Amino acid sequence: MSNLRIYDVGICSPTRVQNPCGVKLNQSSSRKFLLNSLAFFIFHFSLSISYAQLVGFPVGPRTTHTHERNARTQALSLPFFDDFSLAKDGVVNPTLWASGGVYVSNTTTINHPTLGVVTFDGADAVGRPYNFATPSAQGSADTLASQVIDLAGLAPADSVQLSFYWQIRGLGEQPDPDDSLRVQFLDDKGAWLTVWKQAGGRQDNNFNFARISLRDRRYLHAGFRFRFQAFARQSGQFDTWHLDYVYLDKNRRTADRFVRDIACRLPISSFLKRYQAMPLKQYMVRPAAETADTITTDIQNLNNVFNSTTFSFTLKDELSGRVLQNVQQPSGQLIAALSSQVKNFRNTAITAIDTTVTKRLSLVSRFQILTTDNANPSIPSIDLRRNDSISGRTILDDYYAYDDGTPEYAVYMNRPLGRTSVRYFLNKPDVVSSVRMNVVPILRDLTGQSVTVQVWSNQNGRPNALLYQKSYRINYANSRGGFVEFPFDYGVAVKDTFYVGWLQVGQEGVAVGLDRNNQKQDQIFVNLGTEWVPYSSFQNDPNLAFFRGSLLIRPVMGGKALPPVTAVEPQKPAEWSIYPNPTSGVVSWERDDIKRVEVYSSGGVLLKYQTQQNAERSIDLSELSDGTYLLKLTNNEKTVVKKVMLRK
Repeated sequence: MSNLRIYDVGICSPTRVQNPCGVKLNQSSSRKFLLNSLAFFIFHFSLSISYAQLVGFPVGPRTTHTHERNARTQALSLPFFDDFSLAKDGVVNPTLWASGGVYVSNTTTINHPTLGVVTFDGADAVGRPYNFATPSAQGSADTLASQVIDLAGLAPADSVQLSFYWQIRGLGEQPDPDDSLRVQFLDDKGAWLTVWKQAGGRQDNNFNFARISLRDRRYLHAGFRFRFQAFARQSGQFDTWHLDYVYLDKNRRTADRFVRDIACRLPISSFLKRYQAMPLKQYMVRPAAETADTITTDIQNLNNVFNSTTFSFTLKDELSGRVLQNVQQPSGQLIAALSSQVKNFRNTAITAIDTTVTKRLSLVSRFQILTTDNANPSIPSIDLRRNDSISGRTILDDYYAYDDGTPEYAVYMNRPLGRTSVRYFLNKPDVVSSVRMNVVPILRDLTGQSVTVQVWSNQNGRPNALLYQKSYRINYANSRGGFVEFPFDYGVAVKDTFYVGWLQVGQEGVAVGLDRNNQKQDQIFVNLGTEWVPYSSFQNDPNLAFFRGSLLIRPVMGGKALPPVTAVEPQKPAEWSIYPNPTSGVVSWERDDIKRVEVYSSGGVLLKYQTQQNAERSIDLSELSDGTYLLKLTNNEKTVVKKVMLRK
């Protein structure tokens, strides 16, 4: 059985910290540890299954880049407030902030106060590592800085205070003891001074409240700014911290921690029972069976006094504007102080759809709380009804997805010739035309290296016959959480149940996103050469809790199956044989359609490759030392890996 390694990565050099609030800094430590179990690697941590290894690392949802050129030129005035509920496409409000790589989501944390949380890690706004050349690089990472705030004319007696909620790790990767999240103030001399610091090294599922008083006159000037800065491993989305409900104002008192605000919080559950997205034609075969019984979210009361709310729920197709459900809660419902409350609405299947006319539905579920958060507001001039609604989207189009599109981790198979697959269920026979994968940039740049995408049939609930495979060059999406599409040369006919996945040839595994909010690990299977192993057989191991979820790999359906077969013909050994084996240097083969040959060490490291011309049927290994190597032969239809022994 292989080892599962979990990496607590990221180091920064601690600095002397000023702490005017008397906050006790946590210096607890964390250590890398080993797990024995599965055959995968989950990015942001490492995990292994018997027969293979799964390595894991934390990652984040799709965002686009924000540049400081969008910053305000005129100073802001108090109060300064942001709960990040109004963020668009994962990007903070540029009129309030200058962002340095952070992103806003609602899926990467545990027990967050309100809808919308800012996350810090070791990758920039589009998910690329700050240092892609050195995997162990450590130092300053994401930064979130306020725009200029005019504090001129204020004095320490005016009780100017900054408060916020923060969380370590959440659903991301655990910061090490030398990692940190810091708050810095810009003084009247233009210097950034650290006034608050939290060190990594401990797990805490709570969002903690912090308050910092501006008692030093150096900060009470017209050009004041504050910023949050993470120190972490810079080779990917490691060492995660989360931030919410940032509030700076004067005349603040201890009691104002409790805000009269009832907010929406958790993401809305899927309209579908088994998937987050599925082909519309497949849904319409069995709409009642594919529709979830209820749609769920929750709300949070941030006040230390109970309150009453009324709810409404709507479901509509945003493409046509057609309202499919509209439910009003008949009377108010009490919510206790400082507590959350689940909200459910009974779901109804969609039946009256002509798929010859309608090809796609984009179903938007929207919950709206009716509150009086704007009456006698706790934060002057801020209408806290801003977080009183939340929406979710379910796509019925041409693809399947167990994931919600926001990976919190990523996984890769680190064993040469290891295979990973995900199971999907059909309501009628169909054709797979391509596969979309969330390929995560982390640790090392794999651009240009190869990955082999595969489709398998089903037998007794596990992958059986190989229906299709093709090698592709790896590239990364241009956005955090984006997908890369791998189109097939022809449609692959499938029925009942099928599997899509990838073959790992080299040691440098291709990282694929893992959505921890939708735990479909029972649909994942791994194979190191002789037997498919269900990932779910290890899910009861408490050490694997952070590795449960659904892989961001999506089969695209539709088209015609060409050629009209349901399986790849069995390989004829003679067609792919290599000789001599053992060899003293030159290795040859009979096939005249080989397009590319790659040579790997027995550990899976790519040592050599060459693109073949039609007349070439050999490769020279004489510059390598004696030993056993893996020879990967690729034509336009399939890839075969052979072992070869070199003896000079």
